[in-house]
Amino acid sequence: FAHRDCSVKSLCIEEINTLHIWYNVSVFTQDNDVAMTKLRAFLAVLGGALVHVTIGTFYTFGNMTSYLTSYIRQRSSPPDLTYHVAVWVMSVQTLSMTFTLIPTGFLSRRIGTRWTALLGSVVMSAGVALTFFTVRHSFYAVLGTYGVMFGLGMGLMYVPPLACAMKWLPERKGLASGLVLVGYGGGAFVFNPIITAYLNPANLSPDVPGTTDPASRYYNDKNILDKVPGSFLLLSGIYIAIQLIGALMITDPPPEDETEEQTPFVSTTNEDPDVTDRQVQSEPVSGEDDISRSLTPRQMVRTGQFYMLCTMFLLNGLVVVVHSSLWKAFGQTKIRDDHFLALVGSFASVMNAVGRPFWGGLADRYSFRVAMMILCLFLAIFTMTLGTVPDERDAGTGSKVMFFIWLCVLFGTFSGNFSLLPMATAKAFGPDYVSINYGIIFTIKGFAFLVGGVITTTLMDRVGWLGMLGIATGATTICGVLAFFYKENPSSAKIV
Repeated sequence: FAHRDCSVKSLCIEEINTLHIWYNVSVFTQDNDVAMTKLRAFLAVLGGALVHVTIGTFYTFGNMTSYLTSYIRQRSSPPDLTYHVAVWVMSVQTLSMTFTLIPTGFLSRRIGTRWTALLGSVVMSAGVALTFFTVRHSFYAVLGTYGVMFGLGMGLMYVPPLACAMKWLPERKGLASGLVLVGYGGGAFVFNPIITAYLNPANLSPDVPGTTDPASRYYNDKNILDKVPGSFLLLSGIYIAIQLIGALMITDPPPEDETEEQTPFVSTTNEDPDVTDRQVQSEPVSGEDDISRSLTPRQMVRTGQFYMLCTMFLLNGLVVVVHSSLWKAFGQTKIRDDHFLALVGSFASVMNAVGRPFWGGLADRYSFRVAMMILCLFLAIFTMTLGTVPDERDAGTGSKVMFFIWLCVLFGTFSGNFSLLPMATAKAFGPDYVSINYGIIFTIKGFAFLVGGVITTTLMDRVGWLGMLGIATGATTICGVLAFFYKENPSSAKIV
């Protein structure tokens, strides 16, 4: 019996040791899984930001337009091209981008975020490279490569990395979109100095006055104009290298990571129960039938929130058109220092980048409604007073300081639209179709740039710079009023 008791005790000890080993292995495996999840989430966000750096070169057009427009006037056609007509490059880019967003949502669900981003990289970079040839032909050919192809590539790359990041950070959608869009806002910071240093290293000022607007100036220097076509080959090579690295870092979360049981990349506590994603996914929508909280695109377009978000995007989109495409043309009427203007554009793009997570975080802390009203207030004040920047010949350094501050505030403020609206879309209509739903809402940006192109082309010569700034101020003021009446509670998204 004693021998039997010893055998039993020995067997129990072995079983306990085995269980202990299995427990340690299980804990180690779980820790590794959590670490890998965080690493993949970090790489996905970083990769999305890198891809968006190249998309953000969209904002370099405000700097590039002085060289591109001058080249076309001197060596291509039409010879009477003006800055406010060249704005159509940005308008065509945006239109092409927005019309690509909806099919991109379906494409990314089918082939994944990485391959969609890689496809967009090829299309966009090829369009920039082909502009080496089209800029020698005509402005209208440039619209095809630097306009349509560039915009199609942007559309393929814009939303999928953004939606992927928000899936990795489900409790911090505003922060997730802001982190990725830091790259979008920072693209001009990286490339504006490259463009100016390559094309105008001697810091020459434009010296040819325009015929319809004598305050506008154009370049006639041979050294600058000779480099314009080659600059597009240089840029396309840098773009495709960054895009490939970024796209290869992006991975979609596995299906189990998209459920409420997943371990989020950023842990949260004390979350407001009125705006948590768990409630967003579980609360039914009041309507003829109770449906899942994640609305399909067809259900989304039958809600009042959809039309309010679209209208707000349209109004503030007009402000973005004026500032992003004409800031340098306006600055050249006050300041005659091309390197300083490029520096201003670079720091403004930094504010464009910083502003996105700032406004997203502000909305996370308070609400989309509060953040949008504050944004519109700042945008209206600084747009309205931008026209008071004095001429450098009268105010000296004071003119440069004021223009620098005003442009940085404006870019840092209007950038918030692009982190607030994805967040509002996800909260109002749910996470399952956010890529497609936001793609539909984002198409309004294309219409905003279309309307902005028409307004600048037809009204600029009549109302001048102050008139254009007045129109932009009125648009963002109306947007702020709409934000005041916007009902943000998820349960208010009723299908009609």
